Amino acid sequence: MSSRPDRVPEQPMFGHRLRTLRVARGLSQAELAGSEISAAYLSRLESGARPPTPRVLSYLCTRLEVTPSAFRAPAGGPLARVLATVATVGESPQLAAALENALQQEQDGDAVLRWQAQWLLARCYQMQGRAAEALRQVHELTELSDEIDLPDLRARSRVRLARMLRNSGDLARARDRASEALSLAEQEDLPRRDRVEALMTLISLDAETGQLVQARERADRLVDTLNDEIPVRLQVEALWTASTVRVRHGDRSAADETMQKALERMPSNEDPVLWMRVRLAAASMYLQMDPRDTLQARLRLEEAGSVVKVMGLPLHQYELLILEAQLAFHEGRFAEAREIGDGLAERSEGLGMRERVRQRILENQLAIIEGNRADAVVGMERIAKEAQEAGSVELSAEVWRALAEALKLAEGKGHR
Repeated sequence: MSSRPDRVPEQPMFGHRLRTLRVARGLSQAELAGSEISAAYLSRLESGARPPTPRVLSYLCTRLEVTPSAFRAPAGGPLARVLATVATVGESPQLAAALENALQQEQDGDAVLRWQAQWLLARCYQMQGRAAEALRQVHELTELSDEIDLPDLRARSRVRLARMLRNSGDLARARDRASEALSLAEQEDLPRRDRVEALMTLISLDAETGQLVQARERADRLVDTLNDEIPVRLQVEALWTASTVRVRHGDRSAADETMQKALERMPSNEDPVLWMRVRLAAASMYLQMDPRDTLQARLRLEEAGSVVKVMGLPLHQYELLILEAQLAFHEGRFAEAREIGDGLAERSEGLGMRERVRQRILENQLAIIEGNRADAVVGMERIAKEAQEAGSVELSAEVWRALAEALKLAEGKGHR
């Protein structure tokens, strides 16, 4: 049954539906491709890497005996309705409940729609500080992507899972998932954005687990491959990832140069949230330098502060506060650092491992300055041991450096 295509369906939905229709008919890619198109081209259509042309759409409709509407998302069900609402109206505080309800109603519904809904639901949980529920949802998301067996969904699910596992402190499994995502992206010739996302995640994990040489090599290669094919958001994130690796490698000038490129590449009116996030990342990097660059850190925090207060999520607000407290400590404003630190204790729910560790570091540093040296030193040693056992060489080194600095400052104040 042939059909004249009145409107070419968009990717990635076209590819998802194409694979579903092909598998439902028991056809291999080579069998469906026939003599008109290649199996490799069909594979790229299914992965979303290539858009269909009107001629190819007409050919596939004939082969599968469907109309062009078969390649568009099914309409009318709860999942389709809530996803359409998000696409046209945007997210809202009630989105998580709506997604939960729709997923419950359509437990056996279209697998790709379920994947999209679970992706959004995991993001909602994360934004609300419900870290454990977000991690559980992404585990389910990854399993569902394997059932659907589309390479792009499998790669993106693994990147998301790797980042959340890293945030929870499970670095070994995070690295495994990131490596799987990069292999999928390379083997299946997925769009470059998928390779960049996976590579950035792997670079961060290399650096955190102490594999700095490998992290630096990968970061340098990543920066060299950035071009206009990569979305600006990913270019900015790639540059700030590379800059943090370079500062950990002890290359201050290269780190600063790369971070400046990231700061300049994102105008504030194009994506205010990303503009804010890269400034928070820059402030954190300048506070990690040896010696610390408090002037640059203060400048970036002042820039980010106004946006965080208006548009920032609870996690961004917390990140701003912990960085302001660290800056106050390193500038010798200990009473201000204590005031901010005491307020942070009330906002710790849903934080990742690194944020919790940095809060504990600050508490013990302030205790040392205030004369409670013995207990604070024991506390810092415990934090360093926990970070080491979790595989975070970087975080463990940060604890020991913070302890040495606090002890030196305490001696200067006369506390023995």
